[in-house]
Amino acid sequence: MPKEILEVISASLNGAGSDIKISNTPQEWRAQLDLGSDGGFFISTPRTAGELPDAVELFKDFDLDPNIWQVVAVRKSRWQRHDGEWLEAARVSVKPAAQEGFSYKGEDYDQLVGEISKWKPGKTQTHTGPLYAIYAIGDTQYGKDAGGGTEATVQRVMKAIEESVARHKELLKLGRNIGTVVLPQLGDCIEGSTSQGGRILGRSDLGVSQQVRIGRRVLMAWIKAFAPLCERLIVPVVPGNHDETQRFVLGDPIDSWQVEVAAAVQDACAENPALSHVEFRYPAPDHGTLAIDLGGTIVGLAHGHQAKDMGKWWYGQATGKTPVGSADILLTGHFHHFHAAQVGPRLWLQVPAMDGGSAWFRDKKGLESPTGIVSLVVGEGYDPRRDLAVLAGENRLP
Repeated sequence: MPKEILEVISASLNGAGSDIKISNTPQEWRAQLDLGSDGGFFISTPRTAGELPDAVELFKDFDLDPNIWQVVAVRKSRWQRHDGEWLEAARVSVKPAAQEGFSYKGEDYDQLVGEISKWKPGKTQTHTGPLYAIYAIGDTQYGKDAGGGTEATVQRVMKAIEESVARHKELLKLGRNIGTVVLPQLGDCIEGSTSQGGRILGRSDLGVSQQVRIGRRVLMAWIKAFAPLCERLIVPVVPGNHDETQRFVLGDPIDSWQVEVAAAVQDACAENPALSHVEFRYPAPDHGTLAIDLGGTIVGLAHGHQAKDMGKWWYGQATGKTPVGSADILLTGHFHHFHAAQVGPRLWLQVPAMDGGSAWFRDKKGLESPTGIVSLVVGEGYDPRRDLAVLAGENRLP
């Protein structure tokens, strides 16, 4: 075949139909996305010069939601393609839209934290005895904007502390020989940033570090309230799903903001001789559950995100003879409503949530469950149903 014909065919194929893609788009301006929960950037698909839309319109290149992400900066580049056409692309830096307009900033946030740290219980007297009083709380989800947001949740929990102290004094007057108080932390103390692929940040009124700080201060308030009332105070902790630090890679379940909240409070307690009788318990590495011996009664703790049916899950744990499977009482949260079930000689208690509720769940199911913490007394040969109560319950209105 003549050389001239080959050149014509080659030129034609390079223009259209060739199986060799010819592109001189600069490497640093080829379409890409680099985005984490705290923000990042994307580079748009190249377009004909002069036809590049605004930055928000470019979100469509990567199916980004402008209600969740906001533009921080835009940088553009222009270059000439091999056929003479000029192209443009944009590098758009973004961050979570929720980082703008947090409800608690500056003085408002500091005032809220100050009110918690200044809270003190009234005069109390230490009591001794073989029984254990449990006041279990779950799913506070500080940072969630529903039901009045974080401010309302904090007020709700502070009221729960007062009611728990009142209940404890009532039990003592009834002759319950309670020497130890147990304050289970059942996970999801914060709203976090990992749920729903980070989209949950769009409905948060606090940043993650602020949520964690609130969690620490409130837990310390619980400890200050009960420490003078007992000879021993135990804080058992299990991680939840909202308090996961990240979901980019598989990690240890105890890499958790719930665990960090408790660990920081533990460090603070260690600095105060008046709190030397406060103990903390955590799951072993690579475990998300815990079982503790309270005067001969084994109490198991799990957040509840391990399975859709925790009853069947517990049955499997018992079959496998795990520590939590051998528990006499199982405490869980996660499902945001109170539930009590007798499982043969064992008792399963699901603790209500203390957050502001869920508009999504209400729209889907038409239901809202009352808040509350679960209180009970356990010990050697003591029936845990005898003093079972739900405290600080209130209906969450739409």
